[in-house]
Amino acid sequence: MGMDAGLKEGLAALAGSPVSWDCPLRDYTSFAIGGPAVALITVQDLAELQGLLLFFVEHKIKWRIIGRGTNLLVSDAGFDGVILLLGKGLGDLCRVNGGENDGPVVQAGAGCSLTRLVSWCLDQGLSGLEFVAGIPGTIGGAVIMNAGAWGHELSEVLVSVTVVTSSGQICTLPRTELDFGYRIWHDPYRSQGVGAGTEWVVVAVGLQCVAADQGQIRTLCQSYRQKRQEKQPKGEPNAGSFFKNPAGDAAGRLIEASGLKGLRVGGAMVSPVHANFLVNSGGATAADVLELMVKVRGKVHEDSGILLEPEVHLL
Repeated sequence: MGMDAGLKEGLAALAGSPVSWDCPLRDYTSFAIGGPAVALITVQDLAELQGLLLFFVEHKIKWRIIGRGTNLLVSDAGFDGVILLLGKGLGDLCRVNGGENDGPVVQAGAGCSLTRLVSWCLDQGLSGLEFVAGIPGTIGGAVIMNAGAWGHELSEVLVSVTVVTSSGQICTLPRTELDFGYRIWHDPYRSQGVGAGTEWVVVAVGLQCVAADQGQIRTLCQSYRQKRQEKQPKGEPNAGSFFKNPAGDAAGRLIEASGLKGLRVGGAMVSPVHANFLVNSGGATAADVLELMVKVRGKVHEDSGILLEPEVHLL
């Protein structure tokens, strides 16, 4: 892994804040696992992001946005490229008027955390996003994953997504032209310069809300957070639900039915609290987690005929 002095100098000149070189990614993931990236940069505004993306294309440098790293397993070898985080300048929130009879829309920067979004909407008396209360991560990551809970998904309230392409072009894509599935955003709208093979970064979204009583919003958010706290492991690093729920069933139920709660590989363990959480019980490596994943998938497939698919992204 590495980057020559000339590229380092050029990258540092484009970055609005100091570059972290040879940066361990375990410090930037909720799993607390992962080797180093060549560099890590916190991007503060749109112009900086556009300049960096053009630089990456010109010099054929690998790059990746990781948000809060709450749904990510980074390899022990790390990442042979540049990791980007979206800073406060790409996390602004504001309220705008929606279309006729549509109600208020929240314009949210992709770097904003879901926690801050929910709190801001409560202060504004805006309902519709309570179901994401307690979900970690950023809005940008939530769109990519089509995050959801309690029978709702982000795509249900999405009005638009604004992206920046690797050529520096800014495109706002209407929800009607976007294709979402369970925990996935399929290939985005292929016009407006977002063509096949183009890389892009989500920088903002529009979210449909309705005006509501603050007390009702607060009560619903508190209820969702409490349910999460009761069901999920505490104090052990993890990346949330590790496997997608198969149609008509729950991954946690299948794993528990196969008697796998507490199964260990090195420092990785199937949580005794919730079987769909693989946790870092202390000193786990990415290799440990991957081996545990293989064991869990194999036993569940043997017992039920269902092959579980990871929800967690592998880097």
